[in-house]
Amino acid sequence: MAAQRQTGRTPAGLIGPPRPPGSEAVWRAFSELDAQRLHTESGIPQPLQHRDVEAWCRTMRVPLHPAEIVAVLVLDGERRAVEAERLAARSPADIDPEDDG
Repeated sequence: MAAQRQTGRTPAGLIGPPRPPGSEAVWRAFSELDAQRLHTESGIPQPLQHRDVEAWCRTMRVPLHPAEIVAVLVLDGERRAVEAERLAARSPADIDPEDDG
């Protein structure tokens, strides 16, 4: 969050509900995987795969329960749905004619 880094404060619109106790590993895995995900040329985020989560767990030496892995993938689906809505809402003037999306 650039605004938070620049001002030292989190914008009010970005403050959500508290995370459930015990969900720290799920959010850490999702956040780190999301930050490194690939995107199409038109900016659409590619889905995270089970192998991505498994590789993260192995590399970071953080074991996740199968239900936690499912939670990471559900968060990914929600993240991609929000991004798809944002991209669909762009006006035609915002879209680069050379872009394939």
